[in-house]
Amino acid sequence: MKNHKSSNNSIGPTEMTRLRPKLESFDDILPHVGDYGRYQWLLLLSLLPYGMTYAFLYFSQFFITITPTEHWCRIDELRNSNFTQEEKIQIAIPLTNEYPYYDQCYRKDLDLKEILKSNKDPRSLEFQTNRTVECTQWEYNFTKIPYSSIGTELDWVCNREYLISTAQAIFFCGSIIGGFLVGWIADHKGRIPALMFCNSIALLSSIATASANSFWSFAICRFLTGLAFDNCINIPLIIVLEYMAVSKRTLVVNVAFGLYFAIASTILPWMAYYISNWRYFTYVTAIPLLSVIITPWILPESARWYVSNGMTDKVVEKLRRIAKINHRNPEPRIYDIFVNNLEASDKIQETATVLDLFKTPRLARNTILLILFWCLTVISFDGHVYSLKLIQSSVFVSFSIACFTELPAGLLLTLLLDRWGRRFCGFLTLTLTCLLSIAELMLYSMTAKLIMSILSRFCLNMAANVGLQYAAELLPTPVRSQGVSLIHIFGIVAHSLAPYITDSAKIWEEFPMLIISMVSCLGAAFVLFLPETVGQNLPQTIKQGEEFGKEQRFWNLPCYQKSHFNF
Repeated sequence: MKNHKSSNNSIGPTEMTRLRPKLESFDDILPHVGDYGRYQWLLLLSLLPYGMTYAFLYFSQFFITITPTEHWCRIDELRNSNFTQEEKIQIAIPLTNEYPYYDQCYRKDLDLKEILKSNKDPRSLEFQTNRTVECTQWEYNFTKIPYSSIGTELDWVCNREYLISTAQAIFFCGSIIGGFLVGWIADHKGRIPALMFCNSIALLSSIATASANSFWSFAICRFLTGLAFDNCINIPLIIVLEYMAVSKRTLVVNVAFGLYFAIASTILPWMAYYISNWRYFTYVTAIPLLSVIITPWILPESARWYVSNGMTDKVVEKLRRIAKINHRNPEPRIYDIFVNNLEASDKIQETATVLDLFKTPRLARNTILLILFWCLTVISFDGHVYSLKLIQSSVFVSFSIACFTELPAGLLLTLLLDRWGRRFCGFLTLTLTCLLSIAELMLYSMTAKLIMSILSRFCLNMAANVGLQYAAELLPTPVRSQGVSLIHIFGIVAHSLAPYITDSAKIWEEFPMLIISMVSCLGAAFVLFLPETVGQNLPQTIKQGEEFGKEQRFWNLPCYQKSHFNF
């Protein structure tokens, strides 16, 4: 700090006045040291382990708990007999008209020990009965899913199938607690310590998951692992965004993150398939979390956190490093001007809490609509993810193809979002999801169902990206961060509810798709009542947030406006 002040004598008052407006914030000085150069590309590369961590945390539990559709009561009396498996099922299990064409939860009420002792054929008509008893143990067909998961080891099927969804819900509950706890650490101790804290706990609890041998031990491990979910990518992504040129943020970061997430989630099913051991699979998926060891060396601390905590010397040190890596040689005096501008800044910043979002009618309405749009999109998205196991195809193939749509969906949305607008893109993607889900409900061909499911996932990838950007643009600056956090907390609650959609298939096989189609239809309707943000100056105050979009007509679409949009 003293070193910077010593050179102030060489800067004239006129020049200080002329440069002051240009160097009042970190965004103002960043172009002088390079805002889109080698340093920024290294930061994009550093997102790789965090993108993989996010994908693995999001989807790994699906394969850790998965159970084959083909399971039946274990019949100990027939285990040492010469009957084939098909004959054993025919003898002891009631048949049904729906796949897998036998009852998965009940067995025939027969005294097979006595029947076998009598040397009579148990398949004969005299032993046919409609009386059944509930299963207590099960056997599984591991042809399509070539390994035993914790779900099959602990028999989480039939009246215990809800435990799979409950374990997933507990994981997301951990994420809610993590959002508050890690957020507090990030504000008081820094973004990097917060990231290291949550990822360290997630690493240890992921490793501990492999030793789980009961529902509650598994649930506790997954709860602790969930502390890192969202935080593991949100913190690195926000840090990288801070050091990136404003004009490049949407395109470069979304494509880079989309690439990492798409690759990681696409290969994840095949990792589970070829490892063929859920405990080893848990160890392997924890590997990206080892990035916690090198985090301080591959990610910088948030520049805005330094500024907000008065650490201007740290900011200048970081700026000099960026300039060196980007091979830039800015005038040394700009650092002094920047520091003086920060110290002399007497701007009155409007302070507000998340409650201010609900004190005025239009802003409250927009906030509630954003929450509903995001939650309904999340429920539809996760509902499709979990419903993939209901389709009679290789879940590994279908899951992998569905995840591969992430990158092309992001690329297409990048081309359309500024042309067609947030509102229309959100409406179109969820409407298409509704229609595709109805088509999946009505079609009988498994191949056609899979195609509809993958197309739905493609649309939902875009809808989710619309929701992420919409909230960040529509909420006013004083409560933008708090408002986005609030929306994400409601979204995590939606994450927790989504697995139970798959469980509704027990009531009716097509029930999940009916629910998803209705949910996505509601989301499409709600987004139409939000104001468009394309071409608009973003709200900087609570008052501007309340008045935002008042002059807009309902049928206005950016693609029909002749003027160019200026942000």
